[in-house]
Parts: sequence; C-alpha cells; structure tokens
Amino acid sequence: MLEGNSMASLRDPTPNASILNGVSVLVVEDAWLVAKAVKSALEQAGIHVMGPTATTAEARRLVAVEVPKLALIDLNLKHEMACELIDDLYGQGVHVIVASGYAAPPIAKDKIAACLQKPFSGAELIRTISTIVDRFA
Repeated sequence: MLEGNSMASLRDPTPNASILNGVSVLVVEDAWLVAKAVKSALEQAGIHVMGPTATTAEARRLVAVEVPKLALIDLNLKHEMACELIDDLYGQGVHVIVASGYAAPPIAKDKIAACLQKPFSGAELIRTISTIVDRFA
C-alpha cells in the first residue's frame, strides 16, 4: 500500500534510476487501489510492469509467457497465501520482494530479496527495486 504523497516523491531523482529502464516486474496484489498505485509508480520509473494480478493462478499464467527479473508480491491475497508462488519464482531465479502487513512474514528469508511492510511509499519501493537490480546486475 502506498502512503499519501508518495507519487510526488517519485519525482525526486533516484541514484540508480537509469538501471530500472525496461526491468520487468511482476506485480501480485489483490487490493485494486494499491495495485494501481504500484503500477503507476513503477511505470514512472521506466519499469516494465507485468500485471498487476490479484491471484497466484493469473501470476503463473503471466510467468509462463515471460519470466520477470523481479516480482512484488502481496503475501496474503484474498483467498490464498502466495508462499508457493514465491517458492516457484525463487526456483526460476526471480528476485522476490514481499509486500506484507506482517512485521515478520512467514516465508523463508533466503527466498526473498526484500520485504516491504505495508504501508510503504513509492520512493521506498523504487529504492528497494533499484538496490536489488544494482546488487544482482
């Protein structure tokens, strides 16, 4: 979930913003307003957004067509937990960022690249993605 004035903060220059151009990120988020705000923030940073989708089944369909470099996944979706999807993406070499309301999400830390606790700002999301892309470039 993005906080209040987060879209304005995206206009602030990000040190590694150029490395984000064209990076593919799968977004799995079941809250429509959050998904829409996340997609907008990522696209403003030049990121290629896959989705957003609200279910693990739809996420798997998207990944079958194109494997993303990163995935931003809400761990607790409406009728399911995304733990198996995270495991599968990890096995395919996708760097996973978990977005969760949990302070300590119930997922193996070695399978995720980062965890963002909701609510988070657009700037925090972009910094996190930039750090991961830079680290694994």
